[in-house]
This record gives sequence, C-alpha cells and structure tokens, in this order.
Amino acid sequence: MATNNDGIGTQKEIDDFLSKVDEIENLVKTMKYGKGQDVSTAMQKADKMIDDISKKKAANELKDEDGLPQTKTGFNKTVINKTENVSSNITPGETHGIDQPVNQEAFMAILEADAKERAEQRKIREKEANVLKEQGNEYFRQENYHLALTCYSKALDQIKDITVLYTNRAQTLIKIEKYREALTDCDWALRLSPNCIKAHIHMGRAHLGLKDYNKARDCFQEAQKLEPKMESVIKEYMSEVDRAEEQEKEEKKVKKLFESGDKNCCGIAYLLEKVLKPNQLPIYYAGGFKLLGSAVNNNEERTLFRTKGGLRLIEEHSYFQKCFAASPRSLSQEELDMLTAGIDMFNKACIDCETNQQLIVTSNGFPNKFLRFLEVNIKSNGKVMKTACINFLNTVALTELGRSTVILTFNMTRLLTLLYDLVRTNASLAVMAGYILNNLALDKRFKQQIRDKMDDILPSFENLLKDNSSVLHVLPSCISTMMNLCYDPNIRLKILNRNEMWKANVDLLVIHKDKLKEPVSIELVEACLGMLANLTYEPSQNMKEFSLPICKNCLELCSKFKHYKLIVQRAFTILGHILPHSIPTVDWFCENAGHELLLYCIKNEEELEENKKSALKGLAGCTQINDQARIFIVDHKGLGTLVKSIKSCDESVIGNAALCLGHCTQIPKVCAALTKTDIMKDLLVLARDGKRPQLQKNCAILIAKLAQGDTRHLEKLRELHGIEILHSCMNYIKTS
Repeated sequence: MATNNDGIGTQKEIDDFLSKVDEIENLVKTMKYGKGQDVSTAMQKADKMIDDISKKKAANELKDEDGLPQTKTGFNKTVINKTENVSSNITPGETHGIDQPVNQEAFMAILEADAKERAEQRKIREKEANVLKEQGNEYFRQENYHLALTCYSKALDQIKDITVLYTNRAQTLIKIEKYREALTDCDWALRLSPNCIKAHIHMGRAHLGLKDYNKARDCFQEAQKLEPKMESVIKEYMSEVDRAEEQEKEEKKVKKLFESGDKNCCGIAYLLEKVLKPNQLPIYYAGGFKLLGSAVNNNEERTLFRTKGGLRLIEEHSYFQKCFAASPRSLSQEELDMLTAGIDMFNKACIDCETNQQLIVTSNGFPNKFLRFLEVNIKSNGKVMKTACINFLNTVALTELGRSTVILTFNMTRLLTLLYDLVRTNASLAVMAGYILNNLALDKRFKQQIRDKMDDILPSFENLLKDNSSVLHVLPSCISTMMNLCYDPNIRLKILNRNEMWKANVDLLVIHKDKLKEPVSIELVEACLGMLANLTYEPSQNMKEFSLPICKNCLELCSKFKHYKLIVQRAFTILGHILPHSIPTVDWFCENAGHELLLYCIKNEEELEENKKSALKGLAGCTQINDQARIFIVDHKGLGTLVKSIKSCDESVIGNAALCLGHCTQIPKVCAALTKTDIMKDLLVLARDGKRPQLQKNCAILIAKLAQGDTRHLEKLRELHGIEILHSCMNYIKTS
C-alpha cells in the first residue's frame, strides 16, 4: 500500500477508517464512560480493529525483499503503538511523521471529533425533517395525501431513524391504497420501536386493505396487548375486519348466483343498466328507481345492487346528480318525484346493510345536498321528498356504523336544529325525528361532535320546550336525549348557563304536573325532573334563581303523587341537590312542613333507599339553616334514626347523618340524650379513617361538639383514647 510523505496512508485509507465510525463511536463512549468489564471488552474490540487495519496496511506496503515498507528516509518497522502515551491534541486531517505514530488515544480523539461533527449535522437534519413533518401533517389534515406523502418522504431523506415519520407515511399510504408500501414503513417503525402501537394499528389496517383478515386481527390484538386501555378502539377495528370479511363472502356468493343466471340477480343488473340510459324524462328514471327499490329485498340483492354499481348512481347518474345538487325550489314536480324515488331506492338498499349505508353517506357532497331538502319547506311533492329523506336517515341511524358515519360526516348543528324543528312543526315526521335523535345519541362520538356546538343547538331545543305546537308524545324522548348529554361536564356547563333552558323546563313541569292523569304528561314530568336533577347536580347562579319554584313543585309531587315512583324519586333527588345551597328556599320549605316530609321518608322502612339518601341530604341542608327543622327532629324521635344511619355502609349517608346530628347539638339536652348511645365509639372509628377525608371531617366536628356539649362524652372520649384521634382530625380540619 502506497503511503503519503507523512507515512499515514492515502485519503482513501483515511476514509476507510472513518467508514467504521458508527461502530467505533460506541466503543469510544464505553471506554470513556463505562465501568469494569464493559470498558475492558470495548478496549479489546478497539485494539483488534486497529490491529486489523495496521496489518492490512503493512501487508500492502511490502516493497523490498525483507518485507519492510519504504519511506523517504529508508525502511521503518514502526507500527501503531498501543501502549505509548502520545499527546491527544490531534484533530481530523492532521498528519503524523515517523516520530509520531498514530496510537489508540489519538485515534479515539479523531473519532470523537468526527462524532461531534456528525452530531451537529444530525441536529440540522432533524430540524429540517421536523419542519417537513409538520408540513406533511397539515397536508394530511387537508386530505391532500399526495403532498403529505412527499413531505414525509423528504423528511426521511434527511433522517431515517425517527419512528413517527414512518408511521405518518404509512397512514398516508393507506389513504391512497398503497398498502404494501405502508406495510414496509410499519416494519421499519417496529424495528426502531418494537412497542409502537401506531405501527401495529397501521399494519393491521394495511393488511385489511389487502384483505388479509387474520393478519389484520393479529396486528390489532398485538396493539391491545401493548395498551389494554385501547380496548374500545381495537374493538372498532376488529368490527371493521369482520364487516369487510363478511362483505367479501357475500360478494363472492352473489357473483356465483349472478353467473349461474339467477333470475332476481339478472333482473337487478338489467334494471341498473336501463336506468343509466341517458337523455330520458324524469318519469322514466322515477319508474326505474321504483322498480329497483321493489327488487332489493334481502342482503344478497342489496349486495348485488352495490357490486353492479347501484350505489354509484348517486354520483354517476347524470340526471339524478344534477337534480340532487340543484336548489330544491328550482326543481319541477316530476324532478322531485324522481329524487324521491331515488332516495327510497337507496333506503331499501341500506336496510340492515352497514356497508351500503357508509358508502352512500360518505359519497361526494351527500350530507350537504341531503340537508338542503330537509331545510326547505315545499308543499306536496316537497313534503314527500322530505319524508323520504327522514326515512333514509332513520334507517341509517339504526345501525352502529350508520349513525357513526352520520355523526362524523354531517353538520350536526344543522341536523339537530332540523330534527327539533320537525318535532315542533310536522306531526307526521315528529316520531321519526325523535327516533333519529335518540339513536344518534347512543354513539359515544355524538357528545364529542356537538360539545363545541351546543350554543348553536340549544336555542332550537329551548323553542321546542316552549312551543305549544310541539308533538307532545315525542317531546319526552327529546328531553331525555338532552338530559343524557348533561353527563358530559362541558355540555352541562353550557346548559347550566342558559337561563331560558331553566325557565322552559320549569314552565313545562308546572303545566303538566296538573295533568298527571294523562300518560304523556307523566312522561313529560319524569323527563323534566330528570333534566333538572342533572342541572342541579352542582351549584350555579341559575340554580339559585330557580331553586324556589323547583322545590315548590317537588314538594307537591312528593306529597300528593307518591304512587308515581319515578317522579317521586327524581323529586327527592332534586331536593337533596338544592336545599344545602339555598337559604331562602330552606326557609320556605320548612315553613311548609317540607322538613317533616323528609324525616318521615328517612324513618319509613318501606321507602326506597335512594329516596332516603336524597331526603337525608336535603334534611342536612335544612338543619344547617333552620332551627324549626332541628327542633322537629328532636321532638319526633329523629335522633335515633340519625344515630342508626351512622352505622350505614354508604359514605354519603354517614356524612349527612353526622352533619344533621352536629346541627341538632344546638338544641339543649341533645348532647345529654346521645350519651346513652355508642355514638362516640362509632364516630372515633370513622374519624381515624384517613381514606375518606370529608367523612372524617364531618365525624370529627360532631365529636368535638358532643365533647363540648356534655362532659360525659369527653370522659368517654378519654376512656377510648380518642383525644389523639380528635387532635389529628382537628389539625386536618384547620388545614382543609
């Protein structure tokens, strides 16, 4: 091997050294920062690499018969010295003469300097790759998948060991149906991060696209093993695999039937061919659509309708597409008839067929065009078309995939506003509109989709409650839907702040409370009380404003209509929510013997436990404010009932019983009367339970009041060594 004048080899040889830098960098770091056997092993490996390179160089340099390399001064037997100490101030590119051989320390310095340079270059490439990734993400959100793909690929050209770039590109490739390329990217992502959940999921979706259903299931199951909390998400993916596999089986079966000359199959194919005939009158197409609708009656026929292009009519049938995209008022009666027949045909094709539902609803521009025909008010043929649209929407909302697709593709503000308006103005469609509302609300994404749109939706719902023209037998289900939405904290907060919502509910309750002989009024009162129970779950300004009229109605319902169990239960719940937070309401309530009703409920052995629990909470609110309530409890043997409640297993019952007893200690002789019970022992057990701080606090307060009210309680406290417990509890109370 020829050498340069400094005796260290050509530039190519130096490049050969550095070509191994990735492997040697780790050895350098281990030698520098490692410990014990790791350092020794790294040293041995580095020495061996250096020896191998030196031997190769020496072998190539043999020029004379003695086997010695020739330099400008003669012959030199020097090789790389592994033990000699040489200055480490060597930078990349320096040369070394005869008296300065390249040793291990110098070589390490070269590698470290090169590693530093490479790290700086990597930072620059990472920054550029991140910019490209963000651009790709934005294009992906805009559904511009080809530009997104370009950005992710350019980012990977910059740096190839970032997992998210591979998973993002795989997701994009799946969108454009390049499934095998997506599998390759997922494989690279898993090489970098074996526990990457996204890679397993995208790999499953790619296998699904390739119709390899078992492999798709394996990928999704592996993702669930890595993250058990994703069970609901994985379940949806599994359902998608099942649907796709079933769809393929059905299509193969139908294909065989068609090829065998099955009469029904051939008839549907023939009709589809005929309705695609161009330049015909609307009545011609309307007749064809009606015949097709009557021919599609089972899953096999619906599958054939899809495979032979029936669903594509909505986009590819020139006349239908033109009329469906036009302004409804610009269409003739014949054109509206043709559209109605078409929607009815699609409705028949979607019954119990989620695949057809999804394909139609997600077709280009379908949701917006569809909603325009629900929004417009046209007599005669327009009403028939609106009925067809509502029937179609109801069919789709009956299935899990169908309602999910509607929620994700439709403008939910427009749709819900239209459905509420139908309940108010159109008796023939009101029931169907109510069904659709209830079915959509079953989907967990319903709340997510409307959470930020409630300010636009609620006015229509409030008008529904206030409008006397509303179809009453549909109204309870509409209120129940909104009641269930209140379980979402964000939605409940928006409803809480709407004064009109509270007023409309209270007014409707007042109207139908006096009509409980009518079944629809019973349902409406139950629904209104359920709504108010959710609205009063936490204090608010509107609750304070409406607390008195609400409690007046609840007291009347609990007193006069005990045989309506759900009504009474919800009324007690509302009283338990409101009374602890409204002084004026408590004063009125006790003046009208409301506290007596609550105590009788608690003492009644046959009363529902849920009602007792709510009544006790309401009574705690009354005794906190009203002396009349405290006296009534003492005079009517209520103390024993409260002491018994202290032994309950329900934390809420124990806490409210302790509160009531604490309030009652203001009445003379109460503390003395309680010395005859084991209450101090029971309270001490509860007070030292640090896992239930609010309960601990209530019990500690009662212990302190009893000890102050009668010295016998104090003596009992000392006897049970409870002073320390009380002291620690009081410290907690002061800091809480």
